[in-house]
Amino acid sequence: MSSAPSSIQASTPRPASADSRVLALVGSGGDGVAVLGDIILQMAAQQGLYGVMVQSYGPQIRGGESAVVLRLSREEVQYEGDEADLLLCFRAADLKRFLGAVRLHAGSVMVLETADEGALPEWLGRDGRDAFRYAFARMDAGAEVPGEPKNMKALALIVKLLGWSPELARETLGRRFGHRAARLTENLTAFDQALAHEGMPVMPALTGHGRVLHVETGNEALARGAMDAGLGFFAGYPITPSSEVMETLIEEFPDRGGRVVQAEDEIAALGMVLGASFGGVTSMTATSGPGLSLMTEMLGLASMAELPAVIIDCQRAGPATGMPSRTEQSDLYHAVYGGHGDFPRAVLGVFDVLHGREVMHKALHLSEAYQMPVLVLSDAYIAQRRQILEPPGDLGPHPARKRWTPDDGPARFDLSGEKGVNAFRVPGTPGGTYPAAGIEHTPDGLPTADTNMHQRMNTKRFAKLAALAVETAGWVRTFGDPGAPNGIVSWGSQFGLLREWVKVHPGWRVFLPEIIHPFPTAAFEKWRQGLERIAVVELSFQGQFHHHLAGHTDIRGIERLGRSGGVPITLRELEHLLEARS
Repeated sequence: MSSAPSSIQASTPRPASADSRVLALVGSGGDGVAVLGDIILQMAAQQGLYGVMVQSYGPQIRGGESAVVLRLSREEVQYEGDEADLLLCFRAADLKRFLGAVRLHAGSVMVLETADEGALPEWLGRDGRDAFRYAFARMDAGAEVPGEPKNMKALALIVKLLGWSPELARETLGRRFGHRAARLTENLTAFDQALAHEGMPVMPALTGHGRVLHVETGNEALARGAMDAGLGFFAGYPITPSSEVMETLIEEFPDRGGRVVQAEDEIAALGMVLGASFGGVTSMTATSGPGLSLMTEMLGLASMAELPAVIIDCQRAGPATGMPSRTEQSDLYHAVYGGHGDFPRAVLGVFDVLHGREVMHKALHLSEAYQMPVLVLSDAYIAQRRQILEPPGDLGPHPARKRWTPDDGPARFDLSGEKGVNAFRVPGTPGGTYPAAGIEHTPDGLPTADTNMHQRMNTKRFAKLAALAVETAGWVRTFGDPGAPNGIVSWGSQFGLLREWVKVHPGWRVFLPEIIHPFPTAAFEKWRQGLERIAVVELSFQGQFHHHLAGHTDIRGIERLGRSGGVPITLRELEHLLEARS
């Protein structure tokens, strides 16, 4: 079943939750909406509040409309919530592109520009007559002219609304802009000017835990998780929404002894990764859908030459250029099945920012241990999400590939290798030189057209996948009432939504595999016992995960619930999808 993004609004007043606040901030490029959201999130983290911030912007990436939705909470959250308790918008026209991304309830506070007489979109469910008005912009003959930074004025109003300390705001601005004295002065002046304004409503206080928490984006978590897990080399090419993985590594990796190369394109990037891996260095790249398409032939080479490599794919709406800044879960077919010929690869899914570090540790371990390509599927919803969480801990020892010594024998691709894996021979090791090519080869690496040898080599390579499947059989997350009669199967970034779902719908349980391929079938069959109803929830028009599941188990009677990407599925939308099929 496919569905358009829901625009259904709440019809009854609902006050702000006692332990959660949702803020929606909307503007245009240059208004500093993302910076404003980040400062609010940093202030929340300083007070010991958890939170999550997601961004939404147009295909022009820079200069168009921009929206930020934040949820602040006393408890850990991975989902930004359905409806905003506060909407702050610099101009009504900017709201038009955010159907499904900005939602209000009847009791939401709205803060709008005094001079803006534009009509609010009908789907918002409010006409703006009951909004709090403030003059963010300077106007001359009806046109906006440069003035004090609007986002700093907005910060002052939000600080008043949340009942936060103005001094905490000033300290946060000092840390953010202290290296630019003129900018800091300008920002503080605008902040203090708006802080003196009277009449701003005040929400019930939201108290933090009094300890400083950690703030990180999904892409930062992936990059730092890889570094912590022993990454030695990265090559990549910038592409939305994965670019921050490389940017984080460029800033932080050299100080840790690692090397980063920005390649001329994605093909070259993965080629460099395989070259470094051939030299014995733990290596990876990061890209998005179009880049993964270009890398596909190199994936086959990694499997044929048995070279460890990790490829992060931050999915976006496709095909082709698609919607670069929008999220989707539609690269699953490509990751699991893409490529010519038969070759093994493993595919992992990322649940949220917190999971990003853990999944990279596992991905690098699998790649190094089984000498094969491992793909990590994130998406724009996770990649550019900023989240407040507990400071990360130590995930244990780094992964390491088995190194060759002369006692291991002369054949690099010996058919008797345990679990299909042989000791890795690093060029330059005395006696360790061998040919590593994309052509089918003998155990010594020499080219062959022997069909029997091709069969035996495929058997060897796929023995790795069978062994890997045993090791990862328990890499799943289940939550909700274990005896509930209804079940949802999903993957990746649906985690936060579904964790919220079971809190308010006790008749449901959820199954999310951390490893997508090879699929943990035995764990799924055990989980589904006793279920009267099962639905697959995903952001894919074709239902790619639903079809993937069909290759591993009987899916008769399992419902397919999903749609194309763009904006995430909401609790309200999921409720309507399930009601429509019941």
